[in-house]
Amino acid sequence: MADFTNRSPFIVNVARRPNLKRTFAYSRKDAAQTYINNLREQGLEPTVDQGDSNWLVRVRREGHKDQSKTFKSLSEAEAFVATVEAEQRQGLFRDYTKGAKTTTADLIRAYIEEDCPGLKGGVTYTYMLNAMVADSNNELAKRIAQRKRELKEFGKVLTPLGAVRAPMTSLEWLNLPLTEVMPEDIEAFIEDRREYVEDSTVNRQIQLLSAVYNRQISKQRIHLEHMPLDGVRRLKFFNERDRRLVGDEEIRLMEAARREDQMLSLEARVQELAEQDVKAARQRETHYAVNRDRKAAYERAREQAIAEGFPHIPTMEAFLVFQLATAARRSEALGLFWDQIEWDGRQAKMPTSKNGRPRKLALRTDVMALLKQLPRTSDLVFDIALKTLLKAWRRICDAAGIEDLRIHDLRHEGISRAAESGLFPTILDLQAFSGHRDLRSLSRYTHLCMTALAIRADQAEAARLEKMEHNGRMRLKQSALSSLGGATATVRSSPCVLDKADSVATDTESVPDNVVVFRAFQRAVQP
Repeated sequence: MADFTNRSPFIVNVARRPNLKRTFAYSRKDAAQTYINNLREQGLEPTVDQGDSNWLVRVRREGHKDQSKTFKSLSEAEAFVATVEAEQRQGLFRDYTKGAKTTTADLIRAYIEEDCPGLKGGVTYTYMLNAMVADSNNELAKRIAQRKRELKEFGKVLTPLGAVRAPMTSLEWLNLPLTEVMPEDIEAFIEDRREYVEDSTVNRQIQLLSAVYNRQISKQRIHLEHMPLDGVRRLKFFNERDRRLVGDEEIRLMEAARREDQMLSLEARVQELAEQDVKAARQRETHYAVNRDRKAAYERAREQAIAEGFPHIPTMEAFLVFQLATAARRSEALGLFWDQIEWDGRQAKMPTSKNGRPRKLALRTDVMALLKQLPRTSDLVFDIALKTLLKAWRRICDAAGIEDLRIHDLRHEGISRAAESGLFPTILDLQAFSGHRDLRSLSRYTHLCMTALAIRADQAEAARLEKMEHNGRMRLKQSALSSLGGATATVRSSPCVLDKADSVATDTESVPDNVVVFRAFQRAVQP
């Protein structure tokens, strides 16, 4: 059984008086009746009609959940009823109304709560998704406007900003029902977002939304005619970096890293020597006295460390050499534990990587020597925060006079060197070294592998020819010697040419069956 309710607006008209036309929403039926009464009191004869743009249908059937949904025309509502009743008769049930009651923001909140905690990049995904939901309500833009008003009125800001980013726009569709989200809504967000970030960043956000839709729509059994992202065009871009170390950049980089390690080692020793005096300084009564005593404590500790000397800890040098030698990702290196290193096996076992799969890193002798010089004050091999690492990296590059070099470029350099070495002749061998899950990511290294393979092919061919020729003459294989009369047969060292002076065996019984006897002859000369 199905009930149809026309919830379209009411339209009040007066003949030949278009200025008196009024439209009232379905929920304002009383206001429409009041307006009609006022017109009649003026001696006018108004007419009232109801549109055909909003139909509410309710489908009820015993043993099934009631379904209600709104459509823009009666024909669409009737088609919906026919579909639902047919499926119910066949024992099927699909809640088509859930998509009209659920928004993208609802799916995002569920994804953050249920899925993000178990994902490797869950913290980053949570931040990105929360920012999108907040900006769909213009929360950040409102805070920025409030801070401007406070600064103008009070001379200072009172409202915390809560984010260090530009607010995202055109996200109102996050609060629309899933059935009403159109491709042009999402594409408007994409175009606005491109003004502030790179195309690759925009694509990552759309890809994250795609993960939210695929996971939560399937999990919540939401039935939609079209997925929200159907028909949305992805941006095309090319942002592969091909930065390699050239000239003496590696030498300058390592020298700067050693100087950075020297500075870090000195600061670590100063902190150690000044620890007790700094604790005592905190007990001073005034803030001025605390700062004065702390400063004096650090100055004394620095003078003592310089005078007595301090151990050199090659943290940054070991990190850079490790990156170049193993082509490890930055997150893999910073997440490496001491108990994951097999010193006898000369390898580091990574239980998980960026793609979620375990991986092993081969350790060269020089890498192991540097790692053994690092202190084991923590379970981590490289016990350094990401923010501290990035600051040290910038100082190293500035000191070395190197521009446009990122830490991830060291991984690219390591993989390129491996491809050029010839030790990994095929792309599959190189994949085992680099840890890439998708072979397409290694396509830019293919030409390096082919170059190394061509060199090895030349070497193999040269070795083959060396075995076959001697002083420009072809060598006969041992099998050929045996076929000519056994291992004791003698073979000429000069090219075999038959002429009249050659003596050919005439005793056919002494010649092996597989040898054809050629006799010298003289070409007949025509008179």
